[in-house]
Amino acid sequence: MNNIPNSPEAEQDVIGALLKDSQKSECRELLDDLCKDDFYSSAHGYTFDCIKHMVESKKQISLITVSDELERLGQLDYCGGFVYLAGMQKNFISFTALPGSVRIIKELKESRDLLALGENIQEAVNNKMNSNEILSNIDDSLKNISVNLSGRELEHIKESTNSWFDLLERREKSGGGIVGVSTGFEQLDQALGGFDEESLIVVGGAPSMGKTLFTQALTVNVGVDQNQNTMFFSMEMSGRQLYERFVSSLSNVSPKALRLARFNKEQLGRISNAVSTLDRSKIYQTDEQGLSVAQIRSKVRRHKEKHGDLKMIVIDYLGLMKLDKADRHDIAVGNITRGLKELAKEVKTPIVLIAQANRTSSRPNMRSLKDSSCIEADADVVMFVHRHEILEPDTELKGVTELIIAKDRHNDGNGTIYMEKVNGGFIELSTEQAAMMVQREENRLNPPREERQKGYKK
Repeated sequence: MNNIPNSPEAEQDVIGALLKDSQKSECRELLDDLCKDDFYSSAHGYTFDCIKHMVESKKQISLITVSDELERLGQLDYCGGFVYLAGMQKNFISFTALPGSVRIIKELKESRDLLALGENIQEAVNNKMNSNEILSNIDDSLKNISVNLSGRELEHIKESTNSWFDLLERREKSGGGIVGVSTGFEQLDQALGGFDEESLIVVGGAPSMGKTLFTQALTVNVGVDQNQNTMFFSMEMSGRQLYERFVSSLSNVSPKALRLARFNKEQLGRISNAVSTLDRSKIYQTDEQGLSVAQIRSKVRRHKEKHGDLKMIVIDYLGLMKLDKADRHDIAVGNITRGLKELAKEVKTPIVLIAQANRTSSRPNMRSLKDSSCIEADADVVMFVHRHEILEPDTELKGVTELIIAKDRHNDGNGTIYMEKVNGGFIELSTEQAAMMVQREENRLNPPREERQKGYKK
């Protein structure tokens, strides 16, 4: 007895329709909806594929022409012969009921894929495959099964009217304030309008510029100050190192003092308060190494189901994530950024992704991003963390961190925000403070004419 889900009648109905009149609108749609692998019968799948290629080549479709083409390919007998094809054409009844047959074929294909997945899981367990790898493969397989379905029908644009008015009302109630996730930095919120839900935010920078420190400051602002659910994936630092960074930020005790355990009684009190604050926070972290997009997606889904609303996800960093197999490195990197963008849309939570930038002698820009142009293409926001003193020790911008907004897909928030690094955190500089420092740096590089000529003798 054959227990594998399949429907010979539905498959015969589809091929009979194509032989009857492949130009009917219902037939044109099914040629787009179905593929060879959707058919359980390999003979039916091969016949369908043959007809599809003939249609794409603008060849006439009839019982005779299809039989001739299959014979030319040496597959007519394999596909049942002329009489079998004629029977499918003759037994076809209604174009109106054809979408039902297509739906049956797609649903049964999904059922077969799920059964095959179950068998693969059992085989993997029997072969003692690593459980994390099994879970990652399951997540990828389920995603592929879901993608292979036809998905939602397109809807008229008016269907978005109500949700847009809801958003507009939220904006009005906020008094023109932040509707998305507040970063906790006033100037950054004004520039971007906060982090929009479903956004992929890339934080780039050369080594030692402070990328991780900045994203930790964001995490403190959201997970501590706002008491909102936040996830931090640390693939570069251990959980203990990350924790110490958070303590430094909240206690305003330098990382060096914490490492050497040299602090006075007053500082010890601040450290104790920082620990208590972290205990009450909604920051969740993992230092698991080399995670793939599928593994991150699985963890995020489980976390959101267990802990409820999720406000921000931070991933440190792109270069340490596990790459899927691809023809080229840049394609593999692009698959990661595309997958994270899809995840942000799915869970309606902004994802902050740290990415390395090439070290240059000038301020970074889009061309500075390493690995793939897909990073720029998939990101909604690209920001660079830059410390000019790393490149120019004599700069007047010593101690200043520049946050360069290089791309803002939705708000045109391009510009630079100047911050002062204070132990494990950042304080925004006012416009006036930043302007004075930038002017002093400009004067240093290009001194006024009278200063250049001072002491000059003919």
